[in-house]
This record gives sequence, C-alpha cells and structure tokens, in this order.
Amino acid sequence: MNAITIAIANQKGGVAKTTSTICLGGLLSSEAQCLAIDLDPQGNLTTGLGIELFDEQISCYDLITEQAHVDDAVIATASGINLIPADITLAKGETEILTKVGNFYILKERLEPALSKYSHILIDCPPSLGLLTINALSAADVVLIPVQCQFFALKGLASLLETIASVQKRLNPKLQVLGILPTMSEKTVMSRDVIQSLNDRFPNTPVLPSVPKSIQFAESNLAGEPIHTYTDQPKLIYPYREIVNLINSRSIAVV
Repeated sequence: MNAITIAIANQKGGVAKTTSTICLGGLLSSEAQCLAIDLDPQGNLTTGLGIELFDEQISCYDLITEQAHVDDAVIATASGINLIPADITLAKGETEILTKVGNFYILKERLEPALSKYSHILIDCPPSLGLLTINALSAADVVLIPVQCQFFALKGLASLLETIASVQKRLNPKLQVLGILPTMSEKTVMSRDVIQSLNDRFPNTPVLPSVPKSIQFAESNLAGEPIHTYTDQPKLIYPYREIVNLINSRSIAVV
C-alpha cells in the first residue's frame, strides 16, 4: 500500500507548522516508517531534528531540481524520523523550476519511488502560497492547517482554503482537508474566542483539539526530539495523538 502524504501548510509563519511536523512524525515513526520533507528554505525542520547540512550534501534542492533520486536525499535522524533536509538553497530551487513544464507536479513525481517504502510522508511547507507550497498540495493526500490562537492569525486563512479549493479543482482532486489545528492555546478568553471563530467561520472544515502553549515544544525542538519522547505530559501529546488516530481511521484515497 502506498504512503499517505500529509502537507502541513499555512502561509503565515510562527504557527507551529514545523513543531507539528516533528510531533506527528515522531508518533507515526514509532508505528511504521515515516518520511518528513523539509520544503521550507529556512530549514527549521532540518535543524529541529538535529541535522546540520554540510556543503554539497544532497537536500530537497537537489530533489526538486531533478539532480538527485529521492532515496539519495533521505537521511536518518536520532528521533527515528527519516528526513529529506533543506537549507536556503531551496529558495534558488524554487526559482529554477519556475519555467519548467508541469512545475506544479515536480515534487509529486520525484516522491513516487518512495511511496511504497513508507507508511506516511509529511511535508513541512514554507510560510507562503508559492510554487513550493502548491507542489506540496499537489503531492498530498491530506492537508493539515495549524493556526495560532491569536485573532491576527485568522487573517489569510480564507485565502489558504481558497488556494486549497483551487488545487482540488485543477491539480489534485483527491486532496482532503484533515482539519484546522489551533496551536499555542491558552486558558484565556482570546483562545476560546479564536477557536469559536474558527468553528463559526469555517463550518465545513474540522477544527481539531487545540495544542496548548508550552515552552516544552521549543525545548524538544532544540533537543531534536518529538514531544512524546521529551515529556510525558498527556496534554501536550494528546492533540497529536488524536491526529494520528484520525489519519489511521479515516478513509483517505491514496493512489
């Protein structure tokens, strides 16, 4: 059976996309083989998994510019998550593929040989709605949307959902929205109001259990560990465990 490919996307930065990728990847890799792809030129996923790229190391840049095979780009991490790393050269790669025919599908095509080798593939998207993010959405079976529990973070969410709808219509009809994931939630009126607003404004999109704000997420990233191995606090692990259960239980069309 082919892997389920999950894009973690939001054009706004600082909403815990990378943290969510690491948390989910850690839980999924404890069950079966999981591949995480750093599709952000900032390389935060790579750093958060304890990897430092050296000169001439194969990375996501080489993958999308068709200079390397997917198997050659994968490296193992201490967390058990397999990783295709990235650094700032990926920004150059996005420019280089702009004029290529079928450039929306490059990542999908490059990942095809890996689909039978993993149970899940996670794509950590850049904070933009550019060509890299469209490639991720074109390659994905489902998309997870982390949203910070601040009212200004809601700005642009409608645009992201419109972009996803366009991808579903024109590029990837099988793409499903797994849900909106409220992150950095606190026991405040603002957090409650933001979550209520998400439910009210986007009634057709599931709003998932919120992720509490905690310094332990940043600490676990610095340690290069997923949250479930860094701490035993159930409230921090629970939202991501629920997402894993949702992924494993729902009907997702994989081709």
